[in-house]
Amino acid sequence: MKSKDYRFIPPSKRMKIIGVMSAIGMFIINMVGFLDTQTGSALGCGPDWPLCNGKVIPNLNNIHVIIEFAHRMLVGGFALLATVFMIWALLKYRQFAEVRVFVWIGIGFIVVQSALGALAVVFVNPPTVLALHLGFGLLAMVGVTLLVVFLFQLSAEAQGRPSGISYRQGTPAGIRAGVWATWIYTYLAIYWGSYVAFRGAGEACPTWPLCNGKVFPGFQGLVGLDFIHRLVAVGLAIITVLLLWSLRKYKGIRPDLYKGAFWLLLAVITQIITGANLALSHVATGPYLLHIGNLMLLFGDISYLTLQVVKPGKTEPSFDKMPPRWSSPEVQNPQG
Repeated sequence: MKSKDYRFIPPSKRMKIIGVMSAIGMFIINMVGFLDTQTGSALGCGPDWPLCNGKVIPNLNNIHVIIEFAHRMLVGGFALLATVFMIWALLKYRQFAEVRVFVWIGIGFIVVQSALGALAVVFVNPPTVLALHLGFGLLAMVGVTLLVVFLFQLSAEAQGRPSGISYRQGTPAGIRAGVWATWIYTYLAIYWGSYVAFRGAGEACPTWPLCNGKVFPGFQGLVGLDFIHRLVAVGLAIITVLLLWSLRKYKGIRPDLYKGAFWLLLAVITQIITGANLALSHVATGPYLLHIGNLMLLFGDISYLTLQVVKPGKTEPSFDKMPPRWSSPEVQNPQG
């Protein structure tokens, strides 16, 4: 072990603080975006972009203009902060493959999200474009968040403390496939939920757990869209339970995965509860934002799990020059 060749300088406190602020900012951007759509404020600035009602600073004479203008300002401010943070991280830690990947995911989807937001305004909010806009917004948030998580893990490793990087040296293929399958299913479920909301089908089943008093209301029209959304949520709960069950024997040697799956299951249960509350409230704004906020935490959790099943990327210097814990034999062979 050539520890004398080790030249890694852990992230500074300032970098980590700015990273956390950037991740929180991306969360706020998405929350305000959903509020914008939920309150019918997406055209508060009219069909103009980047101007608002033909002005740089519009007359803030009604709530819809205020929400839409605030959305645009928050997107600009926090997107700039996140971009600066990611470029800073890339310049300082470009030797880590994870940093390069998360930076390009974050910056790439910030750009794509902004472009889709402009298209949504110009083409008067088509449901498909809105769903893509918000789905890509989640990917941008995850790119920034996972970059922050990875930097904290680097800091822990440099101090000789256990972190997720050490555990990632070995992950069974079956567990890796299960985590990625859960991520893909979750992401598609989010798209479907967004599409249902933007089609105005969220109130098609105002009762819960039955849909309009029926166990099986059929798949026709708006009721069908909302009913499928409920079935998808049940499917996600089943998949998450199976994932947690499959990880039970790795509880001691892969606590990162087991704890992550446990919190994921709690988030899925909470998502179903907030979804029931949303239906019974007839899609009121407060319950809607609570449902969306929990959804973003859920998606962040499953995205963290995908990070933890990927073997650490190649670096310059390579991982074999990192501290001993980085390549501990006990984590290279999780089967014991």
